[in-house]
Amino acid sequence: MVIAIIGILASLSLVAIAKIREDGRKDEARRQIRALLNATSEYFSDVGAYPVSSSVLNSVSASHGDFTYGGASLDAVFKGPGNWSMNNSEVIAILMDREKYPATGAPTVNFGHVKNTGQKKYLTSVDMAADTASPGVGPDLVYRDPWGKPYIISFDLNYDERCRDALYGKSSVSREKGSSGFNGLFNSDADGASDQFEYHGPVMIWSLGSDRNADLGPANSGLNRDNILSWN
Repeated sequence: MVIAIIGILASLSLVAIAKIREDGRKDEARRQIRALLNATSEYFSDVGAYPVSSSVLNSVSASHGDFTYGGASLDAVFKGPGNWSMNNSEVIAILMDREKYPATGAPTVNFGHVKNTGQKKYLTSVDMAADTASPGVGPDLVYRDPWGKPYIISFDLNYDERCRDALYGKSSVSREKGSSGFNGLFNSDADGASDQFEYHGPVMIWSLGSDRNADLGPANSGLNRDNILSWN
């Protein structure tokens, strides 16, 4: 009997420890997201633009839209209307003033400091990972959350103070009632049926959370329920 009780207590302790660790990862993700927001805001104050490549600016200029830097695991989810890229390495190269990718030595979009002429380190105190699967900034300059997945970053590149994310802009994800969306998002269409849900602000950053995944279902349930959002 005593042994059985000890076993039960040990199991409960393991569950409690696991929860504490997971809560710690969530807090760390929120801290990193805040740091990214602060870095992009400071960069904008100095440069008057957001930390994106010239090719992105050209593509957005042609489509008059915003832009999302995502992760390869969301390829299938992001297919369809909207502008997006596979990862956030361009943003990180600019904010950390990196001219070359550590993994290959290939030039980044900031080669010659063209996107960071002041050579200022806007993003500091970040962990540098030795591989492309661990949390932190990897040798590919992708910034990954505490679960090892890239942060998704969207910018308001038409400067109308309305930012549309490639996933959260979709009606199937953000529509709550009519033009009102989950987590404070809104739609210019009264019925909210179009994929135009937006955030009142210039930047949206989020993490896939502990399940390391997202889908086209509602933002408050399923795979999206544990996502960690800068605007929530």
